[in-house]
Amino acid sequence: MIEERWMLFFGAPFEKCDLSPMQGQNDLVAADIAWHMYQYAAGRGHAWITPNTILYDWESDLLTVTPEGFVCEIEIKVSRSDLAHDLEKPKHKAGILLNGMTASPASVPRSVRTERQRPVRPNFFCFALPCSVFRGMQRNSLPPYAGIYTVDDAGRVFEEKRPILLHDQRIASSDLLDLARRMHARYWGQIARARGITHQPHIAATDAEDRGIDRA
Repeated sequence: MIEERWMLFFGAPFEKCDLSPMQGQNDLVAADIAWHMYQYAAGRGHAWITPNTILYDWESDLLTVTPEGFVCEIEIKVSRSDLAHDLEKPKHKAGILLNGMTASPASVPRSVRTERQRPVRPNFFCFALPCSVFRGMQRNSLPPYAGIYTVDDAGRVFEEKRPILLHDQRIASSDLLDLARRMHARYWGQIARARGITHQPHIAATDAEDRGIDRA
């Protein structure tokens, strides 16, 4: 059943990225990977593909919503050290992604223990990284629930490992509207800054809601 669901979500598995030394050095930056993952997800029917947004108690590099209403979080990493740093975050370390709750609330920074009610976690969690970074990695160093997608210098996306379904609760309409509100606030904030407008009460209100969120 899970395999059939993933066939609907992302299509049949693609070939793996070239792990040979001839593949070259990594020239991709996070914005490149985000663009290629956007195209990859959009090509498979995902919508609400939102970069650098906050739906949970941390900032997500990329969130997508499948036609079935399942949320996939894509964490973009451009180096192994960047990846290692991410694995130390409470969403991995404290079991938030895997269990839907913190293993030990006292061990989670206050910035993550927010009183505001948010969805706890996405339905799927994936890492996206350059092929050259993925080459030679120890596969067992990554969480078993995480999917792995690699991008080569030509912009091709490869599915190395499919993520597991963390839960089957679909995203609420209120959360979709919240994503849209944040995108609108970001757009108009950019327009205001370009016009030299410093007083932006509506943008400031959105930013105030996000204080204390883990953006690292």
